[in-house]
Amino acid sequence: MTEHETPRRLLSDDELAALSRPPRAEFALALDNSPTAAVEVLRRIDRSYRNFIDGFGTWITVTWAFVAERYGAEGLARVGSADDGYRSALLHGLTDEDVIGRLRTDRADRIARLIDQGDHQAALAHYDDLEAGYRRIHDVERDRVASVLSQVYRAWGADVLMDSIRFAGEQTLLGWMPQDRARPPEVRVRQWAAMQKGNFTDITVEETDDAFVITLHPCGTCGRQVSDGCYGQTMDLAVVTEDHPLTFGQGPVPIYRAHVAVMHHWVPMERIGVPWPVIQCPAGMEAEPCRVVLYKDPDTLPDELPDWSG
Repeated sequence: MTEHETPRRLLSDDELAALSRPPRAEFALALDNSPTAAVEVLRRIDRSYRNFIDGFGTWITVTWAFVAERYGAEGLARVGSADDGYRSALLHGLTDEDVIGRLRTDRADRIARLIDQGDHQAALAHYDDLEAGYRRIHDVERDRVASVLSQVYRAWGADVLMDSIRFAGEQTLLGWMPQDRARPPEVRVRQWAAMQKGNFTDITVEETDDAFVITLHPCGTCGRQVSDGCYGQTMDLAVVTEDHPLTFGQGPVPIYRAHVAVMHHWVPMERIGVPWPVIQCPAGMEAEPCRVVLYKDPDTLPDELPDWSG
């Protein structure tokens, strides 16, 4: 590119606005357009919520496998407390219907039938119930992950916590890294935006000359956990305080946020020489916006990177 050329943008302002639109608003807009579009949006949103919730369950199971492999049954007993799960269920108002509904696949089918029948008001009402139930399940499962990580940290310290997160990442999310990096940037940003909305967070998607930036207001995991008082108020999730790669020597860090350093920075830096992707979390125990930066060239190394010198 010469110095007089204008960098080519990959998405229009309307496309960026659509990626930033909350799921409920996206569904309502699709209802106004066509039944086919509404059902397609419904299925995509339903799948996104389910995938995030299922991912939490897998993370817990894989972490238990790590503990069993390293410490046996005695170790499993040290990470088996359900107290935080009970507190989380009370905090978020989990219902019996939520628990039963998690295993059912027909709730979205019922909404799809209402769409086909032209009863958009009922479809929206049922959608609201569906989304609210998914959010309660999501938040309890999110807190269960953080509880298991807290128990690992309190039992064996930051080094073992880091090992457990690395193990979990290698068994799950990191396997997707090569496939994700190989896709065109305009495809990547759509997937990452959908993932973040499945995490129950409001997002803004912007395009710069060299990257897409997804801003979370705040993230639906550690950000909302902080806002909900899960660190020392309504619950007792752990805070990583020591100078350590988990905190880049800049603690304190909510226990859930520690995975960002491992899965998105240290392991990708070892394997491919760049973060995957660049995630800019707020400092300390703040529930401020964070950013996911998807460089159009996935091999781009940011000018400023987190550092930890020990």
